[in-house]
Amino acid sequence: MEGEISVPHPVSKGVVIPERGGHSSILSIKRLSLPKVFTATCSVTCNHGIRTRAVKCMDRATGKEVDIKYCEDERPRNTRRCYRGRCPRWRAGRWGKCSVRCGIGERKREVKCVDKRNRVISPDYCPAENNINTTMTCKRRECTLYNWEKGPWSECSKSCGFGKKHRSVTCVDRSGSRVSSHLCDEDRQPKIQRRCSEYPCPFIWNTGPWSECSSTCGEGRQERTVTCQAVTPEGWILEGEVQDACRDEERPMETRYCNYGHCAAQNHWTVRPWRKCNAKCGHGRQRRLVICVNKDGQRIRRNNCYSLFKPVTRRSCYNGNCYASSCLEFKRLTKIKRDGDYKLKVGDKLRKIYCRRMRSREPKEYISLTQSPRDNYAEVFGKRLRRPNTCPNEGSRPGSDCAECRSRDYSEAKNATFAKIRIDLPTLTIIPTDKTFSSQSDVRRRSIPYGSAGDCYSANNCPQGRFSINLVGTGFAISNNSSWTLHGNRASQRIWRLKEGKIIRGMCGGYCGVCFPDPKTGLKVVLAD
Repeated sequence: MEGEISVPHPVSKGVVIPERGGHSSILSIKRLSLPKVFTATCSVTCNHGIRTRAVKCMDRATGKEVDIKYCEDERPRNTRRCYRGRCPRWRAGRWGKCSVRCGIGERKREVKCVDKRNRVISPDYCPAENNINTTMTCKRRECTLYNWEKGPWSECSKSCGFGKKHRSVTCVDRSGSRVSSHLCDEDRQPKIQRRCSEYPCPFIWNTGPWSECSSTCGEGRQERTVTCQAVTPEGWILEGEVQDACRDEERPMETRYCNYGHCAAQNHWTVRPWRKCNAKCGHGRQRRLVICVNKDGQRIRRNNCYSLFKPVTRRSCYNGNCYASSCLEFKRLTKIKRDGDYKLKVGDKLRKIYCRRMRSREPKEYISLTQSPRDNYAEVFGKRLRRPNTCPNEGSRPGSDCAECRSRDYSEAKNATFAKIRIDLPTLTIIPTDKTFSSQSDVRRRSIPYGSAGDCYSANNCPQGRFSINLVGTGFAISNNSSWTLHGNRASQRIWRLKEGKIIRGMCGGYCGVCFPDPKTGLKVVLAD
C-alpha cells in the first residue's frame, strides 16, 4: 500500500513543472507503508543498529525522480532504529576442584561462547578482549608429609528410615601413594560413617518401653508392646495397629530376660524411675539413675556390684509429633532430605507445603496446586485490532478467523500454566515470578508471572488477556488486601473474586497494557478451610 502527499495544479505554494502542451504534472513524495519501506536487514547482526529506506521526490505522471526542492511537504524519515538481540557472549561454568591436596594449586572452569538463545557457537563470534579467565589460583591447607584422603560416601544402607553411609579414609604421602595409617594425625582423621535418612518408611514396628524386671534380684523377665504402625511422610507415627504391613523377619522381640544380681549376693543393683524425655517433640532419650546398694538398701560404690548385671541407664523415647514452621526447620527436626509435600505449621493450622531442594542449606516452600493447570494460568493475548479504538463483538474474545484483526500477532504474546507456586511463609506472600513449576509457551521470552495478564488488542476498554488463580483444596485463599495494578497505554482490567478468594479471575489489556499483583502489598494469602 502506498501513501502519497500530492501537490495539484494550480497552487499558490510550491513549484509546478511545465510539460509539453502547457500542462503541469503532480509532484509527490512517494512513501511506502511500514515495514516494507525500510530495508529488511539491520545495519548490525546483534544489539542496536539502524534500518534505512530511500525517500525520493517523484513526478507522479512520469514516475521519474526529480529534485527534492519540488516537493514542499516535510521530508519523511529515512532511518529507523532496530534491535537484533543480544550479541554472542562468554558463559562460564562452575569452578572445578583444586588440583592439589595441599599447598598452592589451580582450579579450572569451562568457558563457552553462546548466542542470544544460549546455544553454544564457535568462539570466533565472541569478543576476544572480553574473554573470561578459565583458571584461578587456589590455596589448600599447608602441606605435611602425610595426609588423610577421603573417598566418596556410599549409598544409604536402608532404602527408607535411618541407615548409615560409609566411605574409605586412607593415609597417603605427597605423591598420593597409600601408607600406614599411623603416619597420619589421628586427631584429624575424617569420619568413615554417618547416619542417613532419605525419608521415613511408610510402616514401622513401633516398640513401647520395657517393663521393670519382674524380679528385684535373680533372674526375671521384661516385656514391651510391639505394634506395626503407619508413618506419615513427615515421620509422624499414626495411632492404631496396621495388619500385615510390616515384615515379620524384622519384628523386634517382645520379651527378654533380666537379672539385677544374685539374691544371695551381698550387694545388687537397684533403679530409680525414668526421667522425662529430653525431646520436646519427636524422638529423644530418657535417663534413669542406677545405683549399687547393699542388703540393707544403703547406697555404696558401684564397683561393689557386678557390672554384668547392671541395668541400662538410657533408652529411646518418643514425645509426640514435631510441627515445623518451615522446610529448613522440618529438615533439622526429621533429618529428611527428600523433596516432597509435607505438613507444616502455618499460623495455628497444619498445611501441606512442598519442600524443594531439601539437600541444600536453604530449602524453598511451595504450594502444590490441586486443581488443573488450566485453572492456574497467565496470558498475554496475541490478537491486535486493525482499528484499536474499537471494541468489536461487545468485547467478546475473537476467534482465529478474526476479520477485524491484523495478520500478525503481538510479538510479546505468551502464556503459562502453573503446578506449584512459591510462598514466603513468614509473610504469607506468593512469589509470582518464580517459574520453577510453570510451563511457559516460549522459554526464549521473559516469563509471565503468576496472576498476571495483558494484551495489545484495543485502546477502548476491551481487555482480552486473561489469568486464573485457583487455590481450592490447598487450604489457602487470596487475601482481601491483595490488589492488582495496571501498566501501559490505555490499560484496563476486570477482576472477579469467587469462593471467598479461593478463585480469582482477571481480564487485562490495553494498547498495549498489562496487569499484575501490586508489588507494594504483594500477592497475600490467608488460611482457608
